[in-house]
Amino acid sequence: MAIRARVNQVIVSWCGQGAAQDQNLQQLWTSTRNNPNRPHDGMNFQPDGVDDLIDQLTAEFKNGGIEARQIVLKESDFEPSGGVKTIDDLVNAVVFSPDLTTAG
Repeated sequence: MAIRARVNQVIVSWCGQGAAQDQNLQQLWTSTRNNPNRPHDGMNFQPDGVDDLIDQLTAEFKNGGIEARQIVLKESDFEPSGGVKTIDDLVNAVVFSPDLTTAG
């Protein structure tokens, strides 16, 4: 499965629904607060939601065969101060994460 598809799958698990690639992650987190598939009312985007997202990405990509990635994202990489603001930004961050199949 392609990296973008896998990130989108993690997004659904993270907040309970998919979204457009240009969707702002913080807004998506807020708007899905009471999603019955993945409720997270009372959990702020920073740091709780971001930590959960990083954990889920790490789990998804650590054993990814030819697309295995070492997720090196930190809370500070996300809004309000970081450059990861949209799903597309997140996909790019994963694409450019270290490739575990060539890491030694």
